This record gives sequence, structure tokens and C-alpha cells, in this order.
Amino acid sequence: MNSNRFYAPETIQALTELLQQKKDKSDIYFVAGATDFLIDIKKQGIMDFTTIDLTHLEALQQIETRDDCIEIGAAVTMAGLEESPAIRSHATALAKAAATVGSTQIRNRATIGGNIAGASQSADTVTACLALGATVVLLNSGGELRELPLEEFILGIGLTQIKPDEVLIKIWIPVGSNAVHSGFAKVGSRKSVTISKINLAARIVFQDKYIAEATMYFGSIGTKAVRAADMEKHCIGREWNETLMAGLFELGSRQIDEAIPTRSSRPYKRIAVKGVISDVFDDIANQRGLI
Repeated sequence: MNSNRFYAPETIQALTELLQQKKDKSDIYFVAGATDFLIDIKKQGIMDFTTIDLTHLEALQQIETRDDCIEIGAAVTMAGLEESPAIRSHATALAKAAATVGSTQIRNRATIGGNIAGASQSADTVTACLALGATVVLLNSGGELRELPLEEFILGIGLTQIKPDEVLIKIWIPVGSNAVHSGFAKVGSRKSVTISKINLAARIVFQDKYIAEATMYFGSIGTKAVRAADMEKHCIGREWNETLMAGLFELGSRQIDEAIPTRSSRPYKRIAVKGVISDVFDDIANQRGLI
């Protein structure tokens, strides 16, 4: 006989009390959109479990602009990210990444917290958030908050630094000046409702017409998103033009060779990488009014 239980806390205090139960049990799961959870329990044949639904916590469904960051609740949906004026203006890469996740139905349910905590190597919002310098905020059973750079939080496929009595509640994205632009692109096995074969997110800071800072991450070429350090260095001090893009093509293909030298998908991804670089390049050029 199955003994499934369901909780839907409406306050942070109620959530904290449930975390006290979770720290000693392995059959308690957090859900929000539950788009991945339903698949996982079916694959693993899990019959007895307790779920804690985070969608009744209003604080986790808000997007707020602070002085130095955008604070995103973990239960904000992909549709919410895509439609948010603050995200579209200050974290364009994240808005575009959210817009590419699954179908309309999935985007109306899937949440950023679930996408990040699931730590898939192809998670689109993870790649975007890494490029944007995101920090995750965790709540524990003692009511204490812990902040971690997203880069440190994700360890590998399905692996994070989250502790048994913690839950991801917020994501912070630094807010930059009008000289900061970001973009995202992906390639999948079909045009829509597709999992990324490769994705790329970039955050570029301009000083006049030259690039002062560049942060770039690839998804789906490793056990976690991979930073494209050589591509970043190539950008510094240069103009955002066709000559720059040609150099990025070469460095992108080299990144694929280094990341997956023996994988059968390497020849395909060496070519596909140029497509995502081109799309991100055009996206940022459009934002700058260059094309």
C-alpha cells in the first residue's frame, strides 16, 4: 500500500518546519512545476514518497529589481521569465533561454528553481544564469540563508551543493549599466520542444565601441556548463564585428575538440557551435543597433 503525503506551505516558517523533517528522510521531494519530477519517479519506479509543493509560497513567485540585482523566486516559471520586463531588459540571455524551454504548456509550469536544482548538463537557464553571474540562495531547516555562486553550486549532472535540509528559494542576477548586453542561442534535434544539443550564453560589457568584459558559457558539452575562457579573452579590447566573429568560430570549434575529443557527436558539434555563436553575435549586435 502506497503512503504518499503532500504538503503545500504558504509561509517561509512553514517551509522551514518541513525542512526539519526532510533532513532525516530521503523520500521527500520538492516540486513546483513537477515537469521533471513526474518523469523521474516513473523512470525510477518510485511509489512511496512525500512531496512539498513550493507554488503556494508567494515570495518564491516574485521577480523584484533591487539596487544591484534582480531577485528571482525559485518558483517563477519559464513563461514568467520570458515575459518579465526586468528580465528582458537586464538579463536578456535568461529571457531568451526561458523562451526556448519545451512547449508553451511546459513553460507555463516549469520553474527556474527546478531547472537549476535539476543540474542537467543541457539546462538552458543554467547556461544563461552562469553567463550572467548568478548567485543562488538556499534556506535550511534552521531558517538560515546560504548564498553560493551558481558556478560553485552545480557540481555535475544532477549534482549540486544543496544539503539534505536545504531548499533553493531565490536566484540573484547582478544588474549592470546600459553598456551591458547578453544573448542566448541553442541547437537541438528539431526546431521546437527540443533539448539542447549545444547552447551558448554570453554577457558582454562595452566601453564606447570596444568590449571591456566578456563572459561566455557553453551547455551540453560536458557534465556541467563549460566556460569559454579563450573566447572571452579574444573579445577584450575588440569591436563587435565580423572579424571578431570569425575568430570566435575558430575558438568555438577548438573548445568542442577539447571538451568532447572522443565523443561521436564531436564532428556535428564542431559545426553546430558556429551556428549558436552566430545567433548570439547577431542578438547582441541588434541590441547595440549594429545591424
